[in-house]
Amino acid sequence: MRHTWPSCLLLLSALPAFADTNTAIEMTDGELNHCLQSSVASAAESMTVADLKQACRLLHAEKISTTEIEEQTLAEAPQTPVLRKRMTLEALNRSNRFMLTPHKRNYFFPVSYTRHPNVAPYQDTDSKSLSDLSKTEADFQLSVKILIREDIFGDNGHLYMGYTNHSLWQVYSDSDSAPFRESNHQPELILSFTNDWEILGFRNALNEVMLNHQSNGQGGLLSRSWNRVMLNTVFERGNFAFSLTPWYRIPEPEQEYPGDPDGDDNPDISDYMGNFEFNGAYQHSDDIYSIMLRNNLDGDNKGALELAWSFPISANLRGQFKYFNGYGHSLIDYNTDMEVLALGIVFTDLF
Repeated sequence: MRHTWPSCLLLLSALPAFADTNTAIEMTDGELNHCLQSSVASAAESMTVADLKQACRLLHAEKISTTEIEEQTLAEAPQTPVLRKRMTLEALNRSNRFMLTPHKRNYFFPVSYTRHPNVAPYQDTDSKSLSDLSKTEADFQLSVKILIREDIFGDNGHLYMGYTNHSLWQVYSDSDSAPFRESNHQPELILSFTNDWEILGFRNALNEVMLNHQSNGQGGLLSRSWNRVMLNTVFERGNFAFSLTPWYRIPEPEQEYPGDPDGDDNPDISDYMGNFEFNGAYQHSDDIYSIMLRNNLDGDNKGALELAWSFPISANLRGQFKYFNGYGHSLIDYNTDMEVLALGIVFTDLF
């Protein structure tokens, strides 16, 4: 998982049974009954009445915590583990066919700066105008998923289809008409299993098997793509969560000539993108600190590091500062070591 926060950790859509515990914000009986009546039709079939009540109380707390509740009151209240909150709220609307659920982070960074843009791929192609890239560009991502089938194996095993688009936009370019220099498309099929095992104080909340395709939608010499079978396991403890996602790249035939559409566009991609991804996140107050690591587990230690800090700027939006260093910032840059600083807005965060 990506990119950015791995696809893995954000595929948290199934719900284990939870006790109807007290929450920080008390609802009136009328507010609770209204929420139950409006939510029951779209909630996951496995949700009990206690689960629905817990979800309604979480929604109520999220709605008013930034405007009506003092921070001291929230700090003194019992806390729900961060992943459990997200899983509960997603399950509340899992069966709603009119709703697309956020998958990975959805964001827009109007400022994404790299000191040495990668112009090499464009120099010998029809996209020579991109050989003079602006060091500052816009970076945005749209990521959603939808439930295909629920409870395949008794009361567990949920099948999803996910899609993520990550685009780099040369909006500040003086030499061209502000082109989108790269757009990566990532459809995937996800079989998700919730879990409640505890290991060394950590709860193994989720395990997944994913069939993942990633492509930049280009042809000829600019084409980049690969297919993977991915495993993902997610753990949480209080305000800390992490995921480990190893993968196997599905082999493709060699190209018979440069730009061969039937051959492998990037046979060495695993040397740079690695064989696994680790993601970790910690929530302190309203701030979320996260880390992503990729590595090829070879002697040259190629991979990537990403550090991010997100913070609230309004009831519905969060700001984020992000630092990336390594390979695979996008598919066109998969074999180029880059250092990127970005600042922008996150529409849906990790939790």
